[in-house]
Amino acid sequence: QQQLFQVKAVWMKRVTVIAKQMGAAKESLTRLELGSDGIAKLVLTRPMKLNSLSLSMISGLKQQYTDVVRSGARCILLSGEGRGFCAGGDVAEVREGVLAGNTNPADFFFEEYQLVHEIATLRQSRGVLQIAVWDGIVMGGGVGLSIHSPIRIATENTLFAMPETAIGFFPDVGVTQALPNISAGPHIGTFLGLTGQRLRAADCLYAGIATHFCPTAKLAEAEQRLRALGDGIADLDRVSAAICAAAGSDSPDTSKAVLATNAQAIEQCFSGATSAEDIVSRLEAQGSEWATGVLATLRSMSPTSVKVTLEAFRRHYRSPLKEAIIMEYRISQWFMRLQPNSDFCEGIRAVLVDKDNKPLWAPASFEDVSEQKVEGFFAPLCANHACGELQI
Repeated sequence: QQQLFQVKAVWMKRVTVIAKQMGAAKESLTRLELGSDGIAKLVLTRPMKLNSLSLSMISGLKQQYTDVVRSGARCILLSGEGRGFCAGGDVAEVREGVLAGNTNPADFFFEEYQLVHEIATLRQSRGVLQIAVWDGIVMGGGVGLSIHSPIRIATENTLFAMPETAIGFFPDVGVTQALPNISAGPHIGTFLGLTGQRLRAADCLYAGIATHFCPTAKLAEAEQRLRALGDGIADLDRVSAAICAAAGSDSPDTSKAVLATNAQAIEQCFSGATSAEDIVSRLEAQGSEWATGVLATLRSMSPTSVKVTLEAFRRHYRSPLKEAIIMEYRISQWFMRLQPNSDFCEGIRAVLVDKDNKPLWAPASFEDVSEQKVEGFFAPLCANHACGELQI
């Protein structure tokens, strides 16, 4: 009977947290427009927070994707208001849940990863083609909403990154499978995942992260051309041709591109690397100005996060996306602990709460993060976990 009361208490606590999150949204944080031409427009409308995802926003999006499928739409145009497509999940809110000991950290990632998988399989399972318009900042959870889409449009305003190792977390939302398998090669994906390197449109295209470039001023024309396709709106080749026709001869600015210029060095330092220490040694041996900068960046990241990320990339190279996302949920939940078990709360404190950008990682060096500790992030969840293993 006592065990029954404990289970009931956990679920009541979880329901209370979800209700609080849902009630916090006094106005819609997304907007869905269903047209008669087979195209649905889904817009993230939380510009003051760069469209970062809250739990209530994720729940709303899940319902809206269901509405799109039921409407018979064949294509979704996903975009964000303001200067951010979506800057990620509201991880400061998640940190509060860890400190308070409530179920928000379990609920948030459970709901988010289910949504990511649903979006990733839209075309295969529902016959709906998603086009992501990256006209601004796209990071973290925003990458999860879009990187698995067949069409990903970069503009001159695109700023892409997965900076999770800087906050004591790891590149999640299916990215442990997506980045190691990008067309530019697993070494590029590993470099991006470990360092959080920020990319503009030219680099996104080079890496294979974006599929198209279209200037912001021509996005309206691109949409008109897409709507003119009629029944062809779900045809990938016709959709691609319409976007290219709108963009015309325009191409992205390459003046700030970093990947093509440093491609050889990235391959030398990151290709086939078996450990963080191996990468550090290669960067030290490379000795260039670029390598020195990357080495400083890598050493500023959470050592635990870097090592867990590298192992996740190794495991999920060529693995099915579903398998990767299920494992990512396990990893995410083991990160929802205080130091010295995880650097997550300290990383969020330093970057987003106190904003001193001086995290005190524990352990503080790569050498002090044991293989046993890394393996622990991939272990099955505890029997009394609020949500249990991810169901997708």
